[in-house]
Amino acid sequence: MMPKEELLFLNEADVLALLTPADAIAAAEDTFRHIGLGDVTVGKMVMLYADEDQKNNFHSMPAVLRHEGVSGVKWIDTYSAPLPGYPFSHGNLVILSDLATGSPIALVGATNITTMRTAGGHGVVQAKHLANPDPEILSVFGCGAQACAGIAGFLEGFPSLKQVRLFSRSRGPMEAVRDQYAGRVEVVLCATPEETLYGSNLVLMASGAREPLVTAAQLRPGMTVIGIEGFRDLEPAIARAADKWYLGYCVTDQHDILESPRLNPGGTLSMADVYGDMTELLTGRVAGREREDEVIVSTHMGLGAHDVRCAATVYRRALARGMGQLLRLV
Repeated sequence: MMPKEELLFLNEADVLALLTPADAIAAAEDTFRHIGLGDVTVGKMVMLYADEDQKNNFHSMPAVLRHEGVSGVKWIDTYSAPLPGYPFSHGNLVILSDLATGSPIALVGATNITTMRTAGGHGVVQAKHLANPDPEILSVFGCGAQACAGIAGFLEGFPSLKQVRLFSRSRGPMEAVRDQYAGRVEVVLCATPEETLYGSNLVLMASGAREPLVTAAQLRPGMTVIGIEGFRDLEPAIARAADKWYLGYCVTDQHDILESPRLNPGGTLSMADVYGDMTELLTGRVAGREREDEVIVSTHMGLGAHDVRCAATVYRRALARGMGQLLRLV
């Protein structure tokens, strides 16, 4: 007799109701640590192009989280040439399975998870363990969904922040971000990268720009720079000019950043330039910041394991609150 197979469907509204910036930070930190401890298997990302020009793709990002008792895969689209009216990425999913039985247990919307766990999740964790304590100013490059989620995450992770200095090519979106955070933190709209960096030692790169906005010449003692797009919006030389350059997870970031012509232009950087990664740092195998004046850069492209961990939090919270729609397969 076949066992009864049923799973919980949780849509994007459910995710927003159940997952907080603090949850995304905790999930990212937990994932980095347990990868380092050997409790998480990160599967190979597979990318499938939907068009001959290779502008639109789907990719799957699997992971097994033994300490959480779940396995899952993130399935997402990234369309650089979408049809009119369609966004760059949407309709993303995480499929969760129970590790003990192998049965599917949840189908979770992952677009909001992706937004929350990136700049505002693993970006905050990188800064938490690498930046000087109690920063008062955060410089943010970009004002899209990732930058907004990043600001929310950094405000959660760094209560000391009093000011956000914001740069984007478009004035209107910057004003929208300022209005969004009115009453929570002072948001200063900046006209140039130099103005954005003024007085700040903590920098979040979330711009999506295709040329460097921050260069090695702009680094100052004590600065920490967090990048979520490799070196698309950072000058590659910044990694060597810094005292230490960290990746999020060397195994995947080596492929996603170092071997990417777009994110490591000219292939000027190699693993020999990397000091360590967050999985090593959180398990004590490499040092973090050792001096106040150290310049540190950390780049990470993300992991499906982060999304699976967030989806597990959403699933368990939904069960406790009686939320979601039950789907029966058998």
